[in-house]
Amino acid sequence: MDAGYVADLVKDFTVRLSAIADEFSERADVVSDAAPLADQPGKPEQGSKIAAVRELIEGRQLRHRFLPAELFHEPAWDMLLTLYVCWHDNRVINVKSLAGSTKAPLTTCQRWIDHLAKLGLVTRNADMVDRRRIEVFLSDSGRQMLERYLSEIGQDR
Repeated sequence: MDAGYVADLVKDFTVRLSAIADEFSERADVVSDAAPLADQPGKPEQGSKIAAVRELIEGRQLRHRFLPAELFHEPAWDMLLTLYVCWHDNRVINVKSLAGSTKAPLTTCQRWIDHLAKLGLVTRNADMVDRRRIEVFLSDSGRQMLERYLSEIGQDR
């Protein structure tokens, strides 16, 4: 191989790695500069609500230990609960990880994510580093609907 060609490849690779490192650095700065959750606008103290949602998720997962999985075909609800926890924890989740939070196949979850997006309950964005990955977020209206539900069932106390 020509030494100049290899040198050009190494330079190109270095530039690409530098861009990725910059992206991760910017993301880390955003996370580290974030105010505590209780101080962020739009995120009032959520302790009891988030605890209730975590209990709902745990209970829904526990069902699979005792009953056949085919009885539970609600990946949309499981995904909404998971997205609420991600919103609260200021975490980003991609389609594959979100689908993994359910006991449903990836293709089923993708169809549900499409439907939830059409209903305005979730939004999707391409990952800034890997454009092939899609990040899923609970929309403001989706969060508000879940919080109204939690209030109605008495989980906000």
